[in-house]
Amino acid sequence: MKDKVVAVLMGGISNERDISLKTGEAVFNALKRRGYNVVKIDINERSLAPFLSVKFDIAFIALHGNFGEDGTVQGVLEYMGIPYTGSKVLGSAISMNKVLSKKLFQREGIPTGKFWLKGDEGELQFPIVVKPVSEGSTIGVYIVKSKDELQSAVEKSMEVSEDIFFEEYLEGKEVTVSVLNGKALPVIEIRPNKGFYDYTAKYTKGMTEYIIPAQISERNRVLISEYSEKIFKVFNLDGACRVDFIIKDDSPYLLEVNTIPGMTETSLLPKAANHSGVTFEELVEKILLGVKVK
Repeated sequence: MKDKVVAVLMGGISNERDISLKTGEAVFNALKRRGYNVVKIDINERSLAPFLSVKFDIAFIALHGNFGEDGTVQGVLEYMGIPYTGSKVLGSAISMNKVLSKKLFQREGIPTGKFWLKGDEGELQFPIVVKPVSEGSTIGVYIVKSKDELQSAVEKSMEVSEDIFFEEYLEGKEVTVSVLNGKALPVIEIRPNKGFYDYTAKYTKGMTEYIIPAQISERNRVLISEYSEKIFKVFNLDGACRVDFIIKDDSPYLLEVNTIPGMTETSLLPKAANHSGVTFEELVEKILLGVKVK
């Protein structure tokens, strides 16, 4: 693998561009320290130009959000015949679409909160969460406690994406588990210092406390790990993913799946890997070595 040129695809054109640049920089530096022939490519426009700017053999995808995590870039690389890290087109697309994901959670018998589509406002049971269907990093997400607050939240969320939905608000302990090559890592408990785990709490150092392993029952730890490994398999995912849960009334409910978890200093996948004895550089290398190269 070290005789190949590895391109770290970073930046992107989604609302998560800034986080992707940090993820990409961290991945690039880790691979360089491990002795790989690595280059950076900033995907900063909706065209093939960035992909053609340099010749490379393998892509390490460090993109988040739309046009990076939703199967789009994966499709471009498939068309170009270039192997890449992470999940393939279908698994990426399914995971990014929160409504489709929730339907599949239900089909697989995994508990998840109730949800309503746009146009079903008359059926809502408050409190609810207004969410874009295909965004990450809690962008465009609003907790709505009453009908009076609904219109404002919908308008703000639709500034991010016209495709939104409504989800039952589950109040409880928030936990997450990363899955690396099909195996669940230790469950992490997430405790924001104030409010809910929004964009600021996620990416501002010191704004959130992370407990590893999570302070939950052994029953829930086993259930959450099993659910996450099952989703990894059913969604036909590859490399690493992160699966988010809420534990309410001592029962876990699956929220969503992230197929390209962040790799910044506050990110959860590296924290879980480190707790398992896997350094950041080793984690990045494991993801890269999972790529099937002809």
